[in-house]
Amino acid sequence: MTNAENRSDGGTPFPGTNARDKALRCAHWALEKKAREVMVLHVGALTPIAEYFLICSGRSVRQTQAIARHIRTRIKQELEDVPLGVEGEREGNWILLDCDDVVVHVFDEPTREVYRLERLWSEAPRVEDPKLLEEEEKAAGQWEEEEDWED
Repeated sequence: MTNAENRSDGGTPFPGTNARDKALRCAHWALEKKAREVMVLHVGALTPIAEYFLICSGRSVRQTQAIARHIRTRIKQELEDVPLGVEGEREGNWILLDCDDVVVHVFDEPTREVYRLERLWSEAPRVEDPKLLEEEEKAAGQWEEEEDWED
Protein backbone atom coordinates (compact mmCIF):
# COMPACT_ATOMS: atom_id res chain seq x y z
CA MET A 1 0.00 0.00 0.00
CA THR A 2 1.42 3.38 -0.95
CA ASN A 3 1.49 6.49 1.19
CA ALA A 4 -1.28 7.96 -0.99
CA GLU A 5 -3.50 4.95 -0.30
CA ASN A 6 -2.79 5.25 3.43
CA ARG A 7 -3.63 8.95 3.62
CA SER A 8 -7.10 9.74 4.86
CA ASP A 9 -7.40 12.71 2.49
CA GLY A 10 -6.47 10.59 -0.56
CA GLY A 11 -3.70 13.05 -1.46
CA THR A 12 -0.47 12.34 -3.24
CA PRO A 13 2.53 11.47 -1.07
CA PHE A 14 4.94 14.38 -1.02
CA PRO A 15 3.09 16.36 -3.72
CA GLY A 16 5.19 17.75 -6.54
CA THR A 17 8.24 15.75 -5.50
CA ASN A 18 9.63 12.74 -7.29
CA ALA A 19 11.49 10.07 -5.32
CA ARG A 20 14.98 11.25 -6.33
CA ASP A 21 14.24 14.84 -5.37
CA LYS A 22 12.69 13.72 -2.08
CA ALA A 23 15.77 11.64 -1.24
CA LEU A 24 18.10 14.53 -2.03
CA ARG A 25 16.01 16.98 -0.02
CA CYS A 26 16.10 14.62 2.96
CA ALA A 27 19.89 14.38 2.54
CA HIS A 28 20.20 18.18 2.58
CA TRP A 29 18.03 18.34 5.70
CA ALA A 30 20.23 15.72 7.39
CA LEU A 31 23.27 17.87 6.65
CA GLU A 32 21.55 20.83 8.28
CA LYS A 33 21.95 18.86 11.53
CA LYS A 34 25.55 17.94 10.69
CA ALA A 35 24.95 14.35 9.62
CA ARG A 36 28.09 12.55 8.48
CA GLU A 37 28.77 10.23 5.56
CA VAL A 38 25.52 11.13 3.83
CA MET A 39 24.77 8.73 0.99
CA VAL A 40 21.79 8.36 -1.35
CA LEU A 41 21.48 4.98 -3.09
CA HIS A 42 19.12 4.17 -5.97
CA VAL A 43 17.85 0.76 -4.85
CA GLY A 44 14.69 0.61 -6.97
CA ALA A 45 16.04 -1.97 -9.41
CA LEU A 46 17.12 -4.22 -6.54
CA THR A 47 14.12 -4.20 -4.20
CA PRO A 48 10.42 -3.35 -4.20
CA ILE A 49 10.81 -1.75 -0.74
CA ALA A 50 11.77 1.70 -2.05
CA GLU A 51 13.34 3.57 -4.93
CA TYR A 52 16.00 5.29 -2.80
CA PHE A 53 17.77 4.81 0.50
CA LEU A 54 19.30 7.71 2.36
CA ILE A 55 21.98 6.54 4.77
CA CYS A 56 23.67 8.91 7.19
CA SER A 57 25.33 8.97 10.60
CA GLY A 58 25.38 11.02 13.75
CA ARG A 59 28.11 11.03 16.37
CA SER A 60 25.73 10.29 19.23
CA VAL A 61 22.22 9.05 19.95
CA ARG A 62 21.15 12.63 20.70
CA GLN A 63 22.42 13.72 17.30
CA THR A 64 20.74 10.86 15.41
CA GLN A 65 17.47 11.73 17.13
CA ALA A 66 17.92 15.41 16.21
CA ILE A 67 18.62 14.50 12.56
CA ALA A 68 15.52 12.28 12.33
CA ARG A 69 13.29 14.86 14.05
CA HIS A 70 14.56 17.57 11.73
CA ILE A 71 13.87 15.50 8.61
CA ARG A 72 10.35 14.70 9.88
CA THR A 73 9.71 18.38 10.62
CA ARG A 74 10.94 19.51 7.21
CA ILE A 75 8.84 16.85 5.45
CA LYS A 76 5.80 18.13 7.28
CA GLN A 77 6.59 21.81 6.65
CA GLU A 78 7.84 21.70 3.08
CA LEU A 79 6.23 18.61 1.60
CA GLU A 80 3.04 18.75 3.64
CA ASP A 81 3.15 15.10 4.59
CA VAL A 82 4.48 12.70 7.22
CA PRO A 83 6.43 9.44 6.94
CA LEU A 84 4.41 6.21 6.82
CA GLY A 85 6.35 4.94 9.79
CA VAL A 86 9.22 5.68 12.12
CA GLU A 87 11.23 3.00 13.92
CA GLY A 88 14.02 3.21 16.48
CA GLU A 89 13.64 6.87 17.40
CA ARG A 90 13.55 6.27 21.16
CA GLU A 91 16.73 4.17 21.15
CA GLY A 92 18.42 6.32 18.52
CA ASN A 93 21.05 3.84 17.35
CA TRP A 94 19.31 3.17 14.02
CA ILE A 95 16.34 5.33 13.14
CA LEU A 96 14.32 4.42 10.07
CA LEU A 97 11.86 6.80 8.41
CA ASP A 98 9.61 5.12 5.85
CA CYS A 99 8.74 7.85 3.36
CA ASP A 100 7.08 5.49 0.85
CA ASP A 101 9.53 5.45 -2.07
CA VAL A 102 12.42 6.77 0.06
CA VAL A 103 13.67 5.07 3.22
CA VAL A 104 15.86 7.17 5.50
CA HIS A 105 18.37 5.36 7.73
CA VAL A 106 19.99 7.46 10.47
CA PHE A 107 22.68 5.57 12.39
CA ASP A 108 24.97 6.32 15.24
CA GLU A 109 28.51 5.61 14.04
CA PRO A 110 29.09 2.28 15.88
CA THR A 111 25.76 0.83 14.69
CA ARG A 112 26.42 1.89 11.09
CA GLU A 113 29.78 0.14 11.24
CA VAL A 114 28.10 -3.11 12.37
CA TYR A 115 25.33 -3.19 9.74
CA ARG A 116 27.20 -1.55 6.82
CA LEU A 117 24.11 -1.03 4.67
CA GLU A 118 26.17 0.62 1.96
CA ARG A 119 28.11 -2.65 1.56
CA LEU A 120 24.92 -4.74 1.69
CA TRP A 121 23.44 -2.56 -1.09
CA SER A 122 26.77 -2.12 -2.95
CA GLU A 123 25.13 -2.95 -6.30
CA ALA A 124 22.86 0.09 -5.96
CA PRO A 125 24.17 3.14 -7.79
CA ARG A 126 25.08 6.06 -5.57
CA VAL A 127 23.24 9.26 -6.50
CA GLU A 128 25.78 11.99 -7.12
CA ASP A 129 24.59 15.53 -6.53
CA PRO A 130 27.15 18.35 -6.76
CA LYS A 131 25.20 20.57 -4.37
CA LEU A 132 24.99 17.78 -1.78
CA LEU A 133 28.71 17.07 -2.10
CA GLU A 134 29.49 20.77 -1.65
CA GLU A 135 27.29 20.98 1.45
CA GLU A 136 28.89 17.88 2.94
CA GLU A 137 32.42 19.20 2.34
CA LYS A 138 31.47 22.53 3.90
CA ALA A 139 29.92 20.77 6.90
CA ALA A 140 33.00 18.57 7.35
CA GLY A 141 35.08 21.67 7.99
CA GLN A 142 32.68 22.77 10.70
CA TRP A 143 32.25 19.42 12.47
CA GLU A 144 35.28 19.91 14.66
CA GLU A 145 34.45 23.55 15.41
CA GLU A 146 30.87 23.33 16.66
CA GLU A 147 28.08 21.00 17.71
CA ASP A 148 25.03 22.92 16.41
CA TRP A 149 22.96 19.86 15.55
CA GLU A 150 20.58 19.97 18.49
CA ASP A 151 17.08 21.40 18.22
